[in-house]
Amino acid sequence: MAAPLRGSLGRMPRHVGSPPIAAKIRDVAEVINTPFRFVQDALRFPKSERRCERRLQESLERRPNVLMVYSAPKTASTSVAAAIEACDAFTVIKVHHVQPEFFWPGVGTQLHTAHGGMRHKAIEQRTTQRFLERHAGDIRVVSLVRDPIAFNISNFTYFGRAYWLRTHWRSARWMPEEELARRFFATFTHEASSVWWQREFAPTMGFNPLTEPFDTELGWKQRVSGRFNTLILRTDLTDQAKSAALRAWLPGIEITDVGRVNLNENQSPPELAQRLQSALTRNPEYVQRMLELPAARHFWSDAQRAGMAHKAANFGR
Repeated sequence: MAAPLRGSLGRMPRHVGSPPIAAKIRDVAEVINTPFRFVQDALRFPKSERRCERRLQESLERRPNVLMVYSAPKTASTSVAAAIEACDAFTVIKVHHVQPEFFWPGVGTQLHTAHGGMRHKAIEQRTTQRFLERHAGDIRVVSLVRDPIAFNISNFTYFGRAYWLRTHWRSARWMPEEELARRFFATFTHEASSVWWQREFAPTMGFNPLTEPFDTELGWKQRVSGRFNTLILRTDLTDQAKSAALRAWLPGIEITDVGRVNLNENQSPPELAQRLQSALTRNPEYVQRMLELPAARHFWSDAQRAGMAHKAANFGR
């Protein structure tokens, strides 16, 4: 595993106020509660997985055509799934991981994979894995790719309560920018957005998209691989362009317009992402490193990545 990143933090505001004593107490209690949460999850998940599998079978009886929205976490896949589900033509499976190396056992265990990926826990994982093993029919698959800087900030803040900031979550809103950035650089799986394509998508779909041509101006690509008819779609496209790509990929299906859902601020205080974005204006080396990841170099042109670097450097200006 690569050494933790130690970005230069520069001069930052060191105080944003002090959290209330109740928030501090609840954060301390979370440390004590760790083993109980692990046991609770171990008891709860099998039941939840059985319920998920039952619902999948019920949906397949009514809608035998299968479409899998298969993307890394926080890639705007929920909005695409919602547009597809609205047409009621498919059993839609939404999943982030089906490769066991990405399955997270739970609280108190390692979040990083050996190859720099981000482990995740969700009831859909094993259910979908078993479905893919037994299902012999064709499956449509749409996967979204998000720029690594936005991906990292969104995942770190959105899943902070469960992962990286779990024992600081109640007081995180008052955490100084310097401390928040330090935790981000030291603990997050920074290469996860690229690793997902190589270690998760490729073995599941039977091809590695990073070794095949991609039209960076168009921003999407259709590819058939065995039983999988795949659409790879960049999230920075406009909603109108995403809708058009879905309709081209699914001719004859009335796809509703893609719109934004599952906003990050519904899960985490928006100021956390804003502080990290501010911190990155003083860390051009980090930004450049992320834009040199294999997936970033493949799915965006040099000019497009230069624009992303400029945007990161000028946040808030």
